[in-house]
Parts: sequence; structure tokens; C-alpha cells
Amino acid sequence: MDMDRPYPVLYARRLATQFGPTVLLTLQAEENINIKIYLPRRYPEGFDDQHIEDINEGKKYTKLIYKGRSGSAYNVNIIL
Repeated sequence: MDMDRPYPVLYARRLATQFGPTVLLTLQAEENINIKIYLPRRYPEGFDDQHIEDINEGKKYTKLIYKGRSGSAYNVNIIL
């Protein structure tokens, strides 16, 4: 992912993983290229069921901006 570039969120899904609950996002990287990322554990609380439903139905336009790493943590900004 490119730093400071906004990636439109096309689809979101809540998952339970071996590391705990998270949200899997499908982002549009290029016109015909999508990428999937798991949000860091500190972010899923901001994605309630209604927000996820609105993203998936195209009612809410959300973007994710990759801000790089801080130690072993990935930093992202989410524009709701």
C-alpha cells in the first residue's frame, strides 16, 4: 500500500479470528484491482453493524489511508 493515499472501502465484513474480533475490508487499489486487509484490533469497534451494512449497500463512502508503521504496528486513518 502507498503511504498517504486514500483507498475507497468497497466491502466490509466482521470476523472472529484466532487473534480476536476484527473487520476485513476490501479496498479498491486500482481501477480493476482490489485488495483485502484485516484492520488492526484497535479499529473494529468503530465499525458497528449499521456502518458495515451501509458500506456494503453503497450508502456510506469510507476511505482508508495507510500511514506507515510505528514499530510493529500498522497505522491507518479511516475517513467515515
